[in-house]
Amino acid sequence: MPWCPQCGAEFRKGFRECNTCHIPLIDHPPTEEERRAARPQKNTRFWNRERLMHILRALIAVLLALAAAMVLAGK
Repeated sequence: MPWCPQCGAEFRKGFRECNTCHIPLIDHPPTEEERRAARPQKNTRFWNRERLMHILRALIAVLLALAAAMVLAGK
């Protein structure tokens, strides 16, 4: 049975990647050393993809609100 080296979850045969951690699975229960090695490193980049997507969603919401306000003011 495949195992996730980071979270320790067990998967059925056929799985190749942990659906939570998104890392390759191993074929045995992870040891403590393997779990420590698989822990994600702290992301020190300021402009990562998640932050950019959050900013983009907020910007779209503000633009839609402004467009709605302009349409209602024109009536």
